Amino acid sequence: MTVSCVLPCLIVIFLVAAIAQDQSAPMPQQPALPATAHENWKVKQFKFSRPTPVYDNWTAERKKIADLPRGEVVSGLDKLHVTYDPDVVTITAPMPAFSLNAGDSIFRYTYYGEGFADFWIKGRWYPMLDGSFITELEGNNGCSKNCSGKVTKAGRFEQWRQIRLLDGRVGWFRAAT
Repeated sequence: MTVSCVLPCLIVIFLVAAIAQDQSAPMPQQPALPATAHENWKVKQFKFSRPTPVYDNWTAERKKIADLPRGEVVSGLDKLHVTYDPDVVTITAPMPAFSLNAGDSIFRYTYYGEGFADFWIKGRWYPMLDGSFITELEGNNGCSKNCSGKVTKAGRFEQWRQIRLLDGRVGWFRAAT
C-alpha cells in the first residue's frame, strides 16, 4: 500500500518542480526593437572618471543639457539597457530542456553579468536565464559548463544611466560598456 502511494506522489512532485522551473512567458514574436530593460541603480553619489555629456533623454532625438567635468558627483536614479539588435546564438549541441537542436538560433537581449541575460527562444521569453552555456565570439571566454551555444552574430547595445545633477535637473549619460 505504501509503495503504491509513493510512486504517484513522486511523479507529482517532479512534474510540479519541472513546471515551477520554467520561468518563461509565451511571446510568439520577438520583442520590438529597440528593446529596453530597466535595472535598479539608486546611487547617492556617483563620481565621473572622465568628462561626460549629459542629455535630456536616451533616444536618438536627445539634446545635450550639460557637460560634466571629470570628478563631478551626481545621484544615480536608473539604469537602462537598450538593445537595437540582439546577439544571435547558434546552438551547437542539443538542449532538450528548450527543445533545441544543433543549428537552431536563439536571441540574447539584455546581459546582466555572470552569464545571465534575457533570451527569446522559440516563441518564449526567458528573463534572467543562465547563459553560461554560450561561448562568446572571441572564443576564449564565456562558456563555463555544458557548452552548447556560440555567439555567431554580435548584437548592438547601449547602456544609459539616469542621474540627478547638482542643480536638480534630471538627465541621461551613455555608460561605457
